[in-house]
Amino acid sequence: MRRTRQRRTLVALAAVVPLLLTGVAACGSDSGGGGDVTITFVWWGSDGRANLTKKAVELFQQKNPKIKVQTSFSAYAAYWEKLATQTAGGKPPDVLNVDTRYLAEYGGRGVLADLNQGAGKSVSLADVNPELAATGVYQGKRYAVPWAQNTPAMLYDPAAFTAVGADPAKGLTWDQYADATRKVSAAGGARGTTDFGILDTPLEIWLRQQGKQFYTPEGKLGFAADDLRRYWQLAGGFRDSKGASPADVTASYNTSPEQSPLGKKLTSSEFAYDNLLPAYQKAYGKPLNVAPYPTAANGDLGQYRRPSMFLSVSARSRQQEAAAKLVDFLVNDAEVGKIVGTDRGLAPNLKVRAQLATSAKGADKTLYDYEAALEPKLGAAPPVPPKGAGSIQKLLQRTYEEVAFGRMSIDDAVTRFMSEAEKALG
Repeated sequence: MRRTRQRRTLVALAAVVPLLLTGVAACGSDSGGGGDVTITFVWWGSDGRANLTKKAVELFQQKNPKIKVQTSFSAYAAYWEKLATQTAGGKPPDVLNVDTRYLAEYGGRGVLADLNQGAGKSVSLADVNPELAATGVYQGKRYAVPWAQNTPAMLYDPAAFTAVGADPAKGLTWDQYADATRKVSAAGGARGTTDFGILDTPLEIWLRQQGKQFYTPEGKLGFAADDLRRYWQLAGGFRDSKGASPADVTASYNTSPEQSPLGKKLTSSEFAYDNLLPAYQKAYGKPLNVAPYPTAANGDLGQYRRPSMFLSVSARSRQQEAAAKLVDFLVNDAEVGKIVGTDRGLAPNLKVRAQLATSAKGADKTLYDYEAALEPKLGAAPPVPPKGAGSIQKLLQRTYEEVAFGRMSIDDAVTRFMSEAEKALG
């Protein structure tokens, strides 16, 4: 089923270029009577995120009564399938969420407006960290602005790790983490961690700890076959020692916290993004904490300020002024910051973030404290992933699953991944 969806998505994406070249009529909503306009806004996420987002949109409409906003949302995978189809059909939404993996895909094909030009100039980034703001720029054009900031993290059950004498919040090396997960597993119940060999973000962070990058500025893989081999050997060591989840649990991994091995209480820790802590904790049913990644001997975290998602405007929107106004409002309005909280991450506007931090409680306070402590250690964000990057995570997952189930050796899996990844990136 997953591969079928992937094929549909790739087919739809492939259709975008010829449609753009043949000049499909511009999309977007026409102006209504009396100067009113209607724009469309789409995003991915859960019902809970939708409720928060709709409240923010309602506030925008109250303050901008001439602009009506039609909203819709989907789960992550379904979102990209639908967006690819809408774009191929010449009817993308006016305002849309974009993931960093797809920024080059859509921006490079002329689907997204350059927010450094025209109506996009009204989107203010004056109070956004310059390094975070720069993540929306591709080939000199600002195709997106960050709606929130997060950073990769280890989410874990503090009770399970404290019981074996480990405290991830104080920082662990990879060797110390491996030892702790073995002890957690041996204590009975859940495995110590979810097998991270299937995930691209842990690979990216691990590579940065080695002084390398996932992608080069030229859009090629920034690592060699031997790097991937060592990473999979690291992950395999956790699995072989029973510190990490078995193959059948790993294969069931779903990016939804509720459906992840940690969310289903099958493991006691998992690599994810820090803003997902409240959702994981709700699914887990017991207190969880958030910690930095394990490090190599040099202590380099490899972490950075990450745009958890972007806001973009369609290059074909007939209402770019209204669309840009919505984007600016969502990024910079203090009341919006209160409404959406940390669901997507910390507010991108530093002034709004500082205001919210003073009154944060519970899991929200944990997130603010975590990122504040990490701030001096965060490195520069990597280059925008190249076209085709959206398929790399899927390739990594299905290739590593072959290793986890014992159907393929690490050497053969590395050879397959490197070959198919290079083809996907062109």
